[in-house]
Amino acid sequence: MHEKLDRTVEIRTFNTISEIEALPGFKKENPVSPKNYKHILGDYFFSDEVKCCLLKSNDKLCNEGHKWGFVAVLTDNSITLVGNDCAQTKFDGTSKLNADRTKYLNQKKYEEGLKRLRTLVEQKDSALKEVVQVKSDLATVQARVHAMREKLGPQTMRHLESIARTGAYALSVTGVTIKEYTDKKGKIKTDRRTQRMTLGTIANTSFLLVERYRDVLQNLSDVKKAYDEAEKIEKNVTTLKLNALTKKMDVIELARKSALQLIEQEQKFAASDLSHLCYITSDKVERYKSAKYALEQANQDSGKEKAKEWFAERDRFFRNQLNVTKIEVL
Repeated sequence: MHEKLDRTVEIRTFNTISEIEALPGFKKENPVSPKNYKHILGDYFFSDEVKCCLLKSNDKLCNEGHKWGFVAVLTDNSITLVGNDCAQTKFDGTSKLNADRTKYLNQKKYEEGLKRLRTLVEQKDSALKEVVQVKSDLATVQARVHAMREKLGPQTMRHLESIARTGAYALSVTGVTIKEYTDKKGKIKTDRRTQRMTLGTIANTSFLLVERYRDVLQNLSDVKKAYDEAEKIEKNVTTLKLNALTKKMDVIELARKSALQLIEQEQKFAASDLSHLCYITSDKVERYKSAKYALEQANQDSGKEKAKEWFAERDRFFRNQLNVTKIEVL
């Protein structure tokens, strides 16, 4: 909360150990304990671990490796390192180091949030233009989905929506192998064998779900208002208001990314092998509708007879691929 922030806390983050080693008073393996701790000078964030100098109850150094922690000043004004986890868990909850750690992290979060909002405000015009374009593109996708629902059969659409919700992308069919043979009595008989097979996959279907658009568009509805609020923030803005604005901007960014994902999914779906749609249901009418739709998307002649011919050709291709006599859909 705002009242817990200490504006006198100076945030200083060290990114290399050499920066800390160059500080006057820094000592390697310099033990720190509640008795000799004075204050936090800053925090460190490294790609490699450095050893913690916390003094344990057995008078030995902790020596645990940490990539993130604090640069601490001791009562003799010497400087040492203590890992974040150790500062949090191995010092008493009421210790000065623990209290200073909390103040430091709160202030750092506050300053980072303020800096981030100011950066976003600088990009306000381009961001608002992008959101307008994204919403326009999203409306185009919604129109295509509506047209798709009109062209494909209800069973096909329900299955596609089920795929979107469950993530079960594999398209399973029954491969039927039929062979004739002559038995011992000279009679011709038929051997019919079936096997469940995977014909292919139908992915990138989330753009078909109505609820995905509802949430995204709602969160993009007051973008300008959010940017206007962020533009008016002052240096001494309360933590409560800063956190609320930051959260709002995070929601907007997430919605923007979700919108772009929906747009991208629709493009990938349209570019995929749409002949798989013909194997979702056994209903002949719906299968021919799917064939017609696939031809339309490929900008080919999609007349009734052409759709039947194309479907028969694709069926031959898949039968050869699976090495079966026929393909059945349950």
